[in-house]
Amino acid sequence: MKGDSEKILTAAASALREWYSGSVTLDDCVEHVRAAEPEAARSVASILFEYFRHKELVDSLLMRSVSRGIKPELKMIGLCALTQALFQTAIAGESAVNIAVDVVKHSKKHRMASGFMNAVLRNALRSAGKGPFEPSFPPEIRRRWEAQFGQEATEQAVAACGANPPLTFRLRSGELPAELAESVPVELDFAGDFRFFECSDPGKLFASDTFRNGAIYIQDPATSMSVSLCRPALRGRVLDSCAAPGGKTVMLFDACGGNAEFTAADRSAARLKPMRENITRLGLESVKTAEADAVHPPFDAESFDLVFLDVPCSNTGVPRRRPDALHRFDAKRLNEVAALQKQILNAQIRLVKPGGHLLYSTCSVEPEEDEQQVASFLAAHPECELVSQRRLLPAVHHDGAFAALIRKNG
Repeated sequence: MKGDSEKILTAAASALREWYSGSVTLDDCVEHVRAAEPEAARSVASILFEYFRHKELVDSLLMRSVSRGIKPELKMIGLCALTQALFQTAIAGESAVNIAVDVVKHSKKHRMASGFMNAVLRNALRSAGKGPFEPSFPPEIRRRWEAQFGQEATEQAVAACGANPPLTFRLRSGELPAELAESVPVELDFAGDFRFFECSDPGKLFASDTFRNGAIYIQDPATSMSVSLCRPALRGRVLDSCAAPGGKTVMLFDACGGNAEFTAADRSAARLKPMRENITRLGLESVKTAEADAVHPPFDAESFDLVFLDVPCSNTGVPRRRPDALHRFDAKRLNEVAALQKQILNAQIRLVKPGGHLLYSTCSVEPEEDEQQVASFLAAHPECELVSQRRLLPAVHHDGAFAALIRKNG
């Protein structure tokens, strides 16, 4: 058991250092751990999620306990161990410190620093006190949101962002089986006739026949807002142009009862593979898939009645599930992603037939990626008009999101 604990802490520290390299997301880090140490992945994910939910506190506690700096590898071990000690109920603070000391002691490069690690972590824990500890939230984003949405709405959104979200699923067909009867329905005005439930027993859900036969899909309710917005335009040939991992493709398919011709495209062959497997498992064999760059789409002009664009974004609407996103947010990244969104919009509108529609969707709540992006696009494309748009801020029962339905006139 002690060996397993050291393996988990080592994997978490390695994943966190990978994140700090700046080239990967938290999701990427967890997937890399899952590929290398599948039995440790769940525990590692728990440590990393709690770290990013309390990043400012953990960072400050560790660094205040270090008088003359700390090497990067040791810092990652210290941050993960401190997170375990403060926020992992299954491990006592004393045990978390001992495990970190053992990890350092057994490393070839840093074994002489085990005493240093012991002193730093114990000092940090003394400084922390017993809590409770409020989740962290970057002050610059809070200021942005207060300016845009007001103080009350921001406070509610910030509180939701710090919570561990429940497992939410969508019932695609049939009725909820008796074995999942304790699942709580989620009633939301934007979800249309999609049926969502919060489940308190993930093990029972994943073992159920309802999940295995594809009648249940794990999904946040916010995903339904964009699909519900474009439901009147769901007909003819439909392209989901940034489709992987495929959740909204499935929802689009379900929304029209299969009475449309679907193509799901993504630029990443690696992401297309599991999406294709998932589509097959769910019985959507009629959905075509294609490896295609959204900026340089290989499809004929004016060949689709609806193009659905769930574009890359800053992810500021989904910190409950991607808590690292807020800590990567800055003006440079925002400008870069907004420029990419503009390129995608300009490329994809050429694929829409006259009289057809484009649905633009993000999981960001930043105006530069949402209303301002849409307004800029419409100003450059007088042949297009806005049908409707909506934003959701993060809330207790759903993530944040934005969507705009645009009509291309003949």
